[in-house]
Amino acid sequence: MCLIIKANNPKELDLNLMECAYQNNSDGFGVMFYNRGKVHTHKIVPKDFQDIHKMWKDYKDLNTQVGIHFRFTTAGSTCRDLSHPFQVLRKGENGADRDLWVMHNGAKLPTPMIDKDKSDTHQFIKWVIRPQLLNNPNLLYNAEWTESLEDLIGSDKLLFLDSKTQEFTIINQGEGKDVKNVGWVSNTYSISRGVGYDYDIDLGKKVVKKKSGWLSDYDMYGNYNDKYYNTSWDSSLAYDDNLDTEYANGQPLSDEMLCDLTVDEMIEVAESNPVGMGIFVHDLYNYGNNKQ
Repeated sequence: MCLIIKANNPKELDLNLMECAYQNNSDGFGVMFYNRGKVHTHKIVPKDFQDIHKMWKDYKDLNTQVGIHFRFTTAGSTCRDLSHPFQVLRKGENGADRDLWVMHNGAKLPTPMIDKDKSDTHQFIKWVIRPQLLNNPNLLYNAEWTESLEDLIGSDKLLFLDSKTQEFTIINQGEGKDVKNVGWVSNTYSISRGVGYDYDIDLGKKVVKKKSGWLSDYDMYGNYNDKYYNTSWDSSLAYDDNLDTEYANGQPLSDEMLCDLTVDEMIEVAESNPVGMGIFVHDLYNYGNNKQ
């Protein structure tokens, strides 16, 4: 889970996108950017979206790119220390010639979980990334090293910010999406899974999907969770009439519906209907392997 946004122009970032990201990933919020000779970071565990809105007012008028992270806790405790970004290198410490920070989005990084109550991101930095970059920080700009890192982390994404080069570096950029008037987002599934309202990243607006189908009262894990469904009508929100109700989130999927789809079409279905796709793959795997 989680969501990273690399905002090219913070002034253009839609607050509706940020609110939707918070509704889906509410366990931590952080920013990082380079300005006036150094990397600046700020992170909190918000009680509600107003905490984020208040904090964002200090940064929304910046004339520089900003990395933004919304956390969904999957490992470790929910606290400020485990919110993103994390510091990889500190200038002057252990011979480091720069400050280096990173944000992570993905299911789980391949790392030994040695320290109690820490996240996989924390442990991956401590045991895998920091020892290598402390020895040679320019590995971050070595194609063979970054390709090896991409192979290691699979579809997970990392966003680095280097104080020496003053630049962002994205690992697995192709696993995310470049979006007009936004910049780059690490995924779209975490803003379109039916928690609160959804946000259409391509249209640049929030949408409420029609409640239909036997899964409509369940969250993305299949748990009954009607508190996440927004039953109130807001006239500022419009249903997307172009949505094929067959593929609306929560609709059951079948072999017949998916067999002729291209890879790109399959990805679109998975993004618009993560619940249905999750259950379809689960049933396919379990029944195919004769598991209960």
